[in-house]
Amino acid sequence: MLIVKILCLQETDGLSGFEGFMQQISAKLAANIAKKLHSFAELGAISTSTSLKILNPRIWGYKGTIYKLRVDCGKESARVLFVKTAANDIVLVHGFLKTTRKTPSKDAKIAMENFERVKNNAAVKPIAWRSSVTVAEREVL
Repeated sequence: MLIVKILCLQETDGLSGFEGFMQQISAKLAANIAKKLHSFAELGAISTSTSLKILNPRIWGYKGTIYKLRVDCGKESARVLFVKTAANDIVLVHGFLKTTRKTPSKDAKIAMENFERVKNNAAVKPIAWRSSVTVAEREVL
């Protein structure tokens, strides 16, 4: 069975934008995000579900596929935007807390810019899960 890697963009300062997002949210929400992403990795594919949609390229004006994963945890709600590589790995291009019905344009633009970086072979690295995620993830499981 093929194991999918969960990657993020490598930044010069060491911490990717997505890793920074994960450090700012609650441990329980971060654990729920990690759990959903790990399930994709273990399946070896992106499974379709009601919590997974595609950012509409006709609305946002980009070419390609950016997946939008909905993760809810009590009153907190997050969106994780990611793309697939040719090797079937997942690259996390942006994450944000959901506060409105529609994807905010600034968040879509960040994801599209990072998507372009991935298409242009920007350096990626395995995501560094914060230690509290693994502890909280066990509680969620």
